[in-house]
Amino acid sequence: MRGKTKCAVHGGKSTGPRTAEGRKRCAEARTTNGWETRKIRQERSEGLARIAALEALGRSIGMFTGPRLLGRPPKQR
Repeated sequence: MRGKTKCAVHGGKSTGPRTAEGRKRCAEARTTNGWETRKIRQERSEGLARIAALEALGRSIGMFTGPRLLGRPPKQR
């Protein structure tokens, strides 16, 4: 690209937000990854934590036997 310093298609490297206000706006933005938002991921994580707690309670009173359900337990916050 004669006379240009950056590619018209790819542009320059993004430096991201630099100020505290810019970082805050970026953190609060409704960012998505595919169809998921942070809120959806948080709600799913909380639901899985409730299921894990109910399963642990059921096992402690002898309601469930056999192996634990598949998947890793959610992170405790």
